[in-house]
Amino acid sequence: MEEKYLLNCPVCENKNWDKVYHIGAWDIEECKTCGFAKINPMPSRDNRKLCYSEEEVVTRNTKKKSFSRNISRAMKRFFGKVTKRNKSEIFYNKLRKHLPPKSKILDIGCGDGSFLQLAKNQFNCAGIEISEYLASLAGRIDGVDIRSGNFLSTDFGGETYDAITLISLLEHLDDPLDALRKCFSLLNKNGILLLKTVNYGCLNRKIKKEKWTGLRPPDHVVYFTPHSLSRILEKVGFSKIKVKAWPFNDNMYCDAVK
Repeated sequence: MEEKYLLNCPVCENKNWDKVYHIGAWDIEECKTCGFAKINPMPSRDNRKLCYSEEEVVTRNTKKKSFSRNISRAMKRFFGKVTKRNKSEIFYNKLRKHLPPKSKILDIGCGDGSFLQLAKNQFNCAGIEISEYLASLAGRIDGVDIRSGNFLSTDFGGETYDAITLISLLEHLDDPLDALRKCFSLLNKNGILLLKTVNYGCLNRKIKKEKWTGLRPPDHVVYFTPHSLSRILEKVGFSKIKVKAWPFNDNMYCDAVK
């Protein structure tokens, strides 16, 4: 059954959508005003946590990938080796640029804690992960506070942070506006939001269309362009928004300040 939420565009409140692709049981719908996109129908929120059970996570990691997906992953690995940087190092270096040592960091959707394992060398780190299985793996890291649960329904007990990271998470959230608003509320004054998400505006998507590897319903449910991402962050109240998006890169990075 189709979920009755995200009927209006979270970026511009527009109610009119264009169906641009059809993949399996899902349509990809694009806002006629700002270019934000989403899947239809949306997966049930009640079943969302089950998507990240140990069985599902292991199955996804061992499932045979399509040729185009394998090529895309190989290119990313090659680029990482050439530049001697991976996404954990990219975010760690950004934190070091913006913040002094011992600053408080919250990684939302921390997975198995790979990023926090690195970041804890210089910062006071915490993480939250909806998958109990992945949270249990992250919980093995000494000196890092890990919670298991849905970020939006979790009470942080008045805790605030100097930086929040959303690494490959935003595309999985059917309520991106509420998620970004909560991030804003959890940040200290002049706190930094650092995020990485798929770039719906990239040339790869425009060329490959429904075969673009970034379109992965029902795992990826929302899609931003650099423009729509900047707009929703401005709507929430962030400033000094910097989006880095190369034309052929499937992903984009963004820094924003409270």
